[in-house]
Amino acid sequence: MIYLIIGATGNVGGELVPQLLEQGHEVRALVRDASRAARLPAGTGIAVGDLDDAESLTAAARGVDGVFYMQLAPLPAQAEYMVQAAKAAGISKIVLLSSLGTVLQPLPMIGARIAARDEVFRQSGLDVTYLRANGLMSNALGWVPSIRDEGRVLDATDPGRLGVVDPYDIARIGALALTQDGHAGHGYILNGPQALTAREQVETLAEVLGRPIEFVPVTPEEFARHSVEHGTPAEMAGAVQNLNELFRAGRAGVLADDITNLTGVAPRTFREWAEHHADAFK
Repeated sequence: MIYLIIGATGNVGGELVPQLLEQGHEVRALVRDASRAARLPAGTGIAVGDLDDAESLTAAARGVDGVFYMQLAPLPAQAEYMVQAAKAAGISKIVLLSSLGTVLQPLPMIGARIAARDEVFRQSGLDVTYLRANGLMSNALGWVPSIRDEGRVLDATDPGRLGVVDPYDIARIGALALTQDGHAGHGYILNGPQALTAREQVETLAEVLGRPIEFVPVTPEEFARHSVEHGTPAEMAGAVQNLNELFRAGRAGVLADDITNLTGVAPRTFREWAEHHADAFK
């Protein structure tokens, strides 16, 4: 079997590609620039294309048995191109990286955008599986500059808890949904084994790294203002402020057993993730 991976060099796709290869499947990675293929494991096939180009997506999808699909931004137009490409290439199985935010009510601003993108796939008639991930543990890599330069982390979500999940575990479910039947139309909530505050994550990182890290709590509004002052577009800062308000209120502290129930193996802890990625913080 051969699978097309869109987002193969990202946090989740980067975990999915080696898992599929180790299982004996062929993998074709869509990249915008062939030079990015150097990041991929040996044996990975390469297709050069763009999510804004339905023709290149169709060429990449020909002959595959399923597609793992993710986007940097949830643009419905790009989703439409993928649907067109899948139908033109004669494939129906799509495993979609989605978000827990698409099923929280009221929808957060970013969740609403992802939900609108997901609706394109839902109306497509294709066999789609929705991976509704909670916050990714790898988002902690965004703290690397401030930890390295200032020894501190600025956070606007404390004391809210988040069921952060290791991208490795999302990839496990992605591989399962791609390679097995029976997952079309299902949406899985993917989280780690604990709902943690950002403060607890930082404390864990400090223990793993063996050095103190100052935790600096701010309000979502203060964080948004700080982001704009450092170059973040106001619209994006506003969407993140809305998300931080949701996190701060604890609305994303959801824990489901989907990973364990589907695979028989519990998801990794944040400490395990931190130990595996400690070098990134040094």
